[in-house]
Amino acid sequence: MPDRRRLVSEMTRTKTSEMTTAVMVFAKEPAPGRVKTRLSPAVSPEDACALYEAFLQDVLEMVERFGDEHRGVQPWLAWSGSLEASAVRGAVDQGFRVHPQGDGDLGDRMKRGVAAVREAGGDRVIILGTDSPTLSKEHLSTALLLLRDRQVVFGPSFDGGYYLLGLDLGGDERPEEVIFEGISWSTPAVMEESWARAQEAGLLCELLGFWYDVDTVEDLKTLRFHLVDYLAERDPQIARHTGQLLASRPSLLSPLEPSHPQEDP
Repeated sequence: MPDRRRLVSEMTRTKTSEMTTAVMVFAKEPAPGRVKTRLSPAVSPEDACALYEAFLQDVLEMVERFGDEHRGVQPWLAWSGSLEASAVRGAVDQGFRVHPQGDGDLGDRMKRGVAAVREAGGDRVIILGTDSPTLSKEHLSTALLLLRDRQVVFGPSFDGGYYLLGLDLGGDERPEEVIFEGISWSTPAVMEESWARAQEAGLLCELLGFWYDVDTVEDLKTLRFHLVDYLAERDPQIARHTGQLLASRPSLLSPLEPSHPQEDP
């Protein structure tokens, strides 16, 4: 691998010299009623938006720490919304390069993001979203290790999608031309169809361990147990903004409490 690469920010066009791996977080501008809508009606739009903002902060901080610890890793934010949003300004301050997602389905937007990394001289890209705030640096480290001899790495989620996608951009093949085509996005078939596309194209693939997204109230129950009852005591840096929000906003947890039928008088 070459030691020096140019990185062109889609927003600022500034350059850096040692980017070989881009870690690209896909996110959109938070607004009540626009994010985490599957939590409704149990969770209010305002609480759902606050939860999304916490997820976003946690994922960005995790990626920032990973970049600080690994030479050649450049954090990117693939953003849908106003470039003047506070989240964008904060990400730039954290060292992220900002890439506007543009229009189209998720496959179109990811394909465009990969193209931006190629143009910037990247050899690998790891893509993740904001639905899995408890992802750790170890997930990224494992994906990066696997990309030494694999062309595609998927992190499958329990809902049938994937929480992470890693691509090797150093060879003649262009995996992004294959794995985003003909996918039934936002369905439980995403992982299965994406894997099939990669296999049909003869790409060398690997899977990470399964993980969970937080999209529904049932997912929120899993998050509460995993984060509040387990992770908080073992690594307080994991999803700390989400943990603080759950602790400070009881209205987010009230839908998770079991209901008790009234006894007859």
